Amino acid sequence: MKLAINQATLMQTPMDIFLNAVSLAGFEGVELRRDQTFNYLKNHSVKELKKNLDANNLKCVTFNAIELFSLCPEEEFKIILDYTEKLMKIGNQIDCNTIISVPSFLNDLSMSEAKIISKTIERLERLAQLAEKYDFRLGFEPLGFINCSVRKIDLALKIIENEKLPEMGLIIDTFHYFIGEHSINQLNNIPLEKLWLIHINDAIEKPFKELQDSHRILPCQGFFNLEMFVNKLKEIGYNDWISLELFNEEIWRQDPYQIAKEAMTSIRKIIV
Repeated sequence: MKLAINQATLMQTPMDIFLNAVSLAGFEGVELRRDQTFNYLKNHSVKELKKNLDANNLKCVTFNAIELFSLCPEEEFKIILDYTEKLMKIGNQIDCNTIISVPSFLNDLSMSEAKIISKTIERLERLAQLAEKYDFRLGFEPLGFINCSVRKIDLALKIIENEKLPEMGLIIDTFHYFIGEHSINQLNNIPLEKLWLIHINDAIEKPFKELQDSHRILPCQGFFNLEMFVNKLKEIGYNDWISLELFNEEIWRQDPYQIAKEAMTSIRKIIV
């Protein structure tokens, strides 16, 4: 498996330092965050970004993310379409061809599954038009929070396998997988060709309903059974990218070089 790290893990680290730190730690790929990329490009060119990636021997694996797109008002979705197209244009110049989409949260918990499916597919169709134009892959990441419109793997598959949509794949995040109350064996339900990327992380021990993104910690430091999860990935034949994604503000305040090194060590305990 190939190891990457999501920019959210070191969210407050400047781009140049982030890329250098994770490269020195041994990561092969990075997932760049939307806001951090746009902020960097206020004072740098896309060519400089590509040169920086190449100098550090890093592949930009994905852009994160098309956020909360599926049920938002049309005015907000037009803004999403705009920044999505900008990211895809950048991706064409830095050899990145995958972008992750994240479904909306529910304002109305009584919304029917049929309505969630139809609205999500309609929005994905429009995003897919951009993906086709710029030769991009459109990934989909369900979120395990109880108020997310798509929190279960089976529902996510039902959406992305709809005949109206082009070839799409899932991004599975261990945090959302476990708080979404999936069993390890449910990974068997995902066709291998639909499993595009794994976000790996651990969490401090709390009831699932109390866990928030800020509770994410490095692998093997929490209570998720990541060894069993990774062994199941191997069993079903997954051999693609695994990317560390944390949103822990305490980690953001620490030395990025040390955190990157510790991150690689922690991942290597379960992925050899």
